[in-house]
Amino acid sequence: MKKTLEYLKEKKKNNQKIKALTSYDYPTTKILEEADIDMIILGDSVGTNVLGYQNETEVTLDDMIHHTKAVCRAKKDIFLVVDLPYKTYETPEEAVKNAKKLIDLGADAVKFESIKKDVLVSLKENKINVMCHIGLNPQHDQARMMQGKIAKGKLFSEAIELLNGAMSLDKTGADLIILEKIPGKISKIITENVSMPTIGIGAGKYCDGQVLIIYDLLGINERKFKHSPVYINVRELMIKTIRQYQNEIDNGIFPNEKQTNIIDDAEYNKIRDWCLKNNINV
Repeated sequence: MKKTLEYLKEKKKNNQKIKALTSYDYPTTKILEEADIDMIILGDSVGTNVLGYQNETEVTLDDMIHHTKAVCRAKKDIFLVVDLPYKTYETPEEAVKNAKKLIDLGADAVKFESIKKDVLVSLKENKINVMCHIGLNPQHDQARMMQGKIAKGKLFSEAIELLNGAMSLDKTGADLIILEKIPGKISKIITENVSMPTIGIGAGKYCDGQVLIIYDLLGINERKFKHSPVYINVRELMIKTIRQYQNEIDNGIFPNEKQTNIIDDAEYNKIRDWCLKNNINV
């Protein structure tokens, strides 16, 4: 079943949870399609999770275009949101120009951080679906994050700013919104007072849906986060498997006959005779 924006909004109306994960490549997207996930958020988290960047501000539009192409080669039914990276939506005109590049590749919506109503208005005027992103904004909160201040909305002033911001974006026409690292009680108020679906990451159970970084979900990343439960440790399994592979090579176990191409004896004998005539060792 095709997961459209209307499908996601209907889930909110019916109190059905929206399930989202990140994906940055073709094989992962194929798996998520088979698992029937609702939404992929191809975030600028690609920088720290795939590209080895220090933080999200290093991600470029070319990076996002490259990974959008890969994901879209596998995408069929999943609703795909792609991030506008840092410094690519400084003006409404720039936001529209860059968003169109991602939409033309197959993205169903674009996402940008912080409360920028002028950017939102321009995107909607150009018939582009928009997911906003409030709470912790990695593109703009690096100094805060380096100080260990991850959550937002625990103080009265921050909470009111988030509440007013979310409701303002909703009225301005935002289609979806990410709530990142916001107290659950604040996310509940936001979710119950906006018409757009809210997707939480580290924002509690009252959001209309949840998203996790795929590598956090699978236990591939070394760093563990409070908001991500431990389902499986794929990193440990990978290391164990790679060590087994190396051991089997060392001990002559791999490759065995099943993993080896077999030549017909008659053909081999002809090749052997030719080699002997030409002083080639066999």
